[in-house]
Amino acid sequence: MSTFEKIQDLLVKKFGLDPSDIHADSTLESLGLDSLNVIELLFDLEDEFGITIPDDANNRVRPTSVGEVVTLLDNLLSREN
Repeated sequence: MSTFEKIQDLLVKKFGLDPSDIHADSTLESLGLDSLNVIELLFDLEDEFGITIPDDANNRVRPTSVGEVVTLLDNLLSREN
């Protein structure tokens, strides 16, 4: 399962979104996620992927689209391998 598919699956399960509405260019806001939901999503993704997202990603450089979340996770995962 790709990073995108894992994120999509989590968005469907946690927020009840329709998978057909979730695309790489979908903004998290357009999917109905507020800033608290985004932080919750990032924490859930840390658990799912077994990684730690640096505080700067949570506070200053918060991803705004699904594609940005995928890029963030892929970059963090590649550093761990």
